[in-house]
Amino acid sequence: MNTKHSFLQAKQEYDQKYSKSNSFKAFLPVDLHFNKKVTIKDIHSEPNEEYYKWQFFHSIVASGLYKKDYIGAEIYFPKGNKDSKPLKLDGAIFDEPKWFDQYKKWREKKDQAALDYLRQHLVGVIEFKREGSKNTEAVYNQQLKAGLHESESNFCLGIIYDKEKLYLFQRKESRYLRLDSSYNVKGEKSATGDLSLHLADAYIKLPSFDQLIKRTAIVEIDRTKRTVDDLDVITGVFSQQIKDAIYNIVRTMDRLGMKNQRGYEILIEILALKIHDEKRSQRLKSYLKFYKTKPEKEKLDLLFYITEKERNFTTLNDSTIQTFISRMKKLYKDASGAYRYILNNSVDWTNQSHINVISTVVEELQDYSFVRSYKTDLYQLVFYKFASEFSKSDKGQFVTPIPLIDFLVQIVNPRNDEKLIDPTVGIADFLSVSYVNANSNLDDKNIYGLDNDKQMVMLAQLNMLLNGDGNAILQWKPDLGSIVWKFNSQGGLVRLDPTLHSKGNWGNWKD
Repeated sequence: MNTKHSFLQAKQEYDQKYSKSNSFKAFLPVDLHFNKKVTIKDIHSEPNEEYYKWQFFHSIVASGLYKKDYIGAEIYFPKGNKDSKPLKLDGAIFDEPKWFDQYKKWREKKDQAALDYLRQHLVGVIEFKREGSKNTEAVYNQQLKAGLHESESNFCLGIIYDKEKLYLFQRKESRYLRLDSSYNVKGEKSATGDLSLHLADAYIKLPSFDQLIKRTAIVEIDRTKRTVDDLDVITGVFSQQIKDAIYNIVRTMDRLGMKNQRGYEILIEILALKIHDEKRSQRLKSYLKFYKTKPEKEKLDLLFYITEKERNFTTLNDSTIQTFISRMKKLYKDASGAYRYILNNSVDWTNQSHINVISTVVEELQDYSFVRSYKTDLYQLVFYKFASEFSKSDKGQFVTPIPLIDFLVQIVNPRNDEKLIDPTVGIADFLSVSYVNANSNLDDKNIYGLDNDKQMVMLAQLNMLLNGDGNAILQWKPDLGSIVWKFNSQGGLVRLDPTLHSKGNWGNWKD
């Protein structure tokens, strides 16, 4: 099995290969059976729990995180008295490959020494669901904790994998907690309700086998020293990663009374900072490589992050949150020149509600890369998540459905040497879809967009940034009557009536 992928890449590989299949040949022992054929679709041909189970197993093995000889599916342990139904673990990880021989002795001969061995060498317990996190608390409390309790190892990793959402836990001595200590609201005294179960874990937090057997399973992520290459790729606008992140952000905005136009403007501004930060790091890395200059690591490091101490601030007078604010203000200043239509100074850096929204956005998105995700359908994020908050029916603003835009772009099929102009650009879906469909080969200098609403131009620039571009020529112009244009002899775009357009060439509007 290929072991050159990250967990996420291996997951995508599995989806590409089996998304249209109805069955899967198990490559791990399922109880006592090898090469078992499992059904991975339900009666409606949708992925069932088995689909996600084998998606996870494939991903941890194909990524090289774990070797298949240490893992089993549907592993049974006794429960209560001899007449009780046994406890079944959806997945189990052991610290030695000979676990299966011991498991066979236990299952076939009820060998108690073999059972003792299994408990002493059980270092990971996995529960699979396909419920979209509707019952995470119940799954953890009633199923996963029971499995963790079977382990007599000093440390045991707990995993819930629910329809691609990952939740990581630990049983350390007699304490049951989230693996990421920042999720344990009351520290080591946290009960089930204190474990932030509304927050899933990023795939990069999944510990490797080596980390697990050394009992150092907590993956320490030093976010102060990372480049864009250290971040996870987002699989698309409908991926569980982005859904969870946006849900948690919007919930925070609602709680703070910021689920309004101002709140969404702040969210979009911070998204632009995220993209700017990644592009800055990526651009500097390319520059240093091209000129064969020794990298100054601190200049490559991303600024879009928040530490645990910064996140747990009480008031804006806390020194920790002031450090975070200073870092974000620096990033804001650096990005203002490039993204002048997005960064409209909506943020009041002395307003605690604004800072709470910003810290939540950073916390939810800091482990994912937008720049490296541009080849997905992430550009539709603006269409599906934000456009309705800004469009105004009383001004005749309506968002054109993406399928219709796709159809029209395929008909027009813009080429690299052609000018692409949208005089009522809105959120720039025509431009962004054209750019994506052309495999990012359209020239920025040939992409133009115009709108009479500053907020639409704000969204348009974000939309172009999300698909890997961002340098298209976008402009806000108030209504001046007719908006009929023509090309001049130099190829510039001018008003048909020159008295209404003093600049002459669109390309000079930045002046």
